[in-house]
Amino acid sequence: MRIGWTIALVVLSTALAADAGAQQSRAELLQQAREAKQKTLKPYQANTAEQVLGMIERQGVPLITRDGLYVKFGSLTTGSGFAAGTGYRTRRLFDRDGLLDVWGGFSLSRYWAVEARVRTPTVSNGRLSFEGYGRRHEYPREDFFGIGPASGTRRHAEFNLQMTAAGTLARFQPTRGVVIGGGAEYLSPNLAPSRTSPLPPIATVFNDVPVPGLFGQPDYWKTSGFVDLDWRRPLNARNGGWYRAEVSRYSGDSALHSFSRLDIDLRQWVSFFSERRVLFARAKVSTSDADTGHTVPFYLMPTLGGNDSLRGFRDYRFRGPHALLLQGEYRFEVWSGLDAAFFYDAGKVALTRRTVNFRDLETDYGIGLRFNTDRGLILRVDGAFGSRDGKHLWMVLGGTF
Repeated sequence: MRIGWTIALVVLSTALAADAGAQQSRAELLQQAREAKQKTLKPYQANTAEQVLGMIERQGVPLITRDGLYVKFGSLTTGSGFAAGTGYRTRRLFDRDGLLDVWGGFSLSRYWAVEARVRTPTVSNGRLSFEGYGRRHEYPREDFFGIGPASGTRRHAEFNLQMTAAGTLARFQPTRGVVIGGGAEYLSPNLAPSRTSPLPPIATVFNDVPVPGLFGQPDYWKTSGFVDLDWRRPLNARNGGWYRAEVSRYSGDSALHSFSRLDIDLRQWVSFFSERRVLFARAKVSTSDADTGHTVPFYLMPTLGGNDSLRGFRDYRFRGPHALLLQGEYRFEVWSGLDAAFFYDAGKVALTRRTVNFRDLETDYGIGLRFNTDRGLILRVDGAFGSRDGKHLWMVLGGTF
């Protein structure tokens, strides 16, 4: 019996030793394989597009955001085309707790603007700030197709819009991401026939239709109040929301064009798959209420059409006292710094508030590319289809000044 147990123990110990040896051998083989793989590994090589975007973020973005002399790229307004400018900025005003920013810009379409802005030191533990500003611009080729949803492309005119503005603004931030504010602004508009357009002026094309505000532009005092909720992450958002509501009152110095206006703009981003897929939704409504016997001048009416609203239509294709815009977009990362997108736009302008609804919306859809960093958009390319205006290609460098 003892001999049997002895033999069994010898066999068992031999098996265990063999198994341990096999495990050790497998561990050695795995370690050798890892060491061999490490010898063949090479650092990740960014492709050309990633290298260019990285250089822009490292060198170009600081050139735009720094204090002192800086450059500006983007557009001045819808339809201005590519614009560039330069400015001077310092955040060390008033014991390093204020801002002075002066800049000027010019576009390839001969649009130009200059602006000066001063912000005082914050008070109330950094929650309250005040600023004053002055701006002068000239937009020489603004499109006009008529007023209301029935406007067509067969009647197309352009006009020169010159505007001088000066005002003050107060902002109060009760908590992170929430800003409540208001301001007062003096506006002095001036309309003239476009000097650079081959198209006839508005008065010639629309000689049988009244165009409010075409003759005799009054100066305005504009007072406004707003609430801004912003919890985007990052600044070139992939998550979060940005909601804004503003009430404005335009008081003209004549008895013709005094009115009130409400603008609500709601934007939401939702991401998934490690933020490489993003759903974006936007709803915007603008509605105006003219005083009895007054009208809203056409150049202060909400508009739709162009690269930032109904992308399947021309710039300022629709214009009216009331407007509704709905947008949806699905973005997906192609590689770092480049997103592709599918989008859908819908909207309308209306002559009365009761017709601001979801009936008879103008629509378009399309595809696009977004060259970006976490700080913002570098280049956006959109191809829009499906509208009664035909196909449109938009290339937008940077943002709006």
